[in-house]
Amino acid sequence: MKASLHFNLIRKEEILSPSPVRLRVMLPILSLLLVAALAVWWMLALTRAHAANQKLAAVNAEIESLSRSHQTVLSLCAEEKELSASLRQIGFYTNALTRFGGLLSGLPEHVPADIQITELYVPPPAPPPAPAPMPGVKAAAPTSTFECVSLRLAGRAGGDAPADAVDSLLTALRKPDFTNLIVRAAVPPGAFRQEAARGQGNRNTLLFEIQCDCVPRRFE
Repeated sequence: MKASLHFNLIRKEEILSPSPVRLRVMLPILSLLLVAALAVWWMLALTRAHAANQKLAAVNAEIESLSRSHQTVLSLCAEEKELSASLRQIGFYTNALTRFGGLLSGLPEHVPADIQITELYVPPPAPPPAPAPMPGVKAAAPTSTFECVSLRLAGRAGGDAPADAVDSLLTALRKPDFTNLIVRAAVPPGAFRQEAARGQGNRNTLLFEIQCDCVPRRFE
């Protein structure tokens, strides 16, 4: 029996790979594909970042615009509150007006012939008392809802009984024609005095004053 001998004269590095695609060819291609994929990914990332930055800038601009508008709205709201408070105050003063027109129009019918009215005066009201100070607390502004009103009549009375003429006027001021406005009418102490004599006929002439307390003004 003859034995066959097989000699492999091909070097190991010369042996071809059974794969149809050689590894030394695939590596460069895979490297190029990987680089291309990374480049595309970076381009997409940069595009998205640029779009996000643009959107962020637009949002910041809108926020700044809305902030200015918000400040304007707050300023207008504060102004509206101030104007509303002023209008309410004006309304309070309008409701609290003391109208002397009716009283003055009907007064001549009740003035005796021996009396001459020389002055009608409505003095300014006294300021309300300040609230008691409290330590550590800022003093509050006066918050009175009413205000005292008074009327002063001055004149001269003559004739045979000037004092009786003044009493007659006082009685008229206490009648219902005037009590809707005048609460109390009186002659203050010392308000009767003799007029300085300018002639013989002035010896019976008296100067007088009548103090009237009126219905208080209510700011409601």
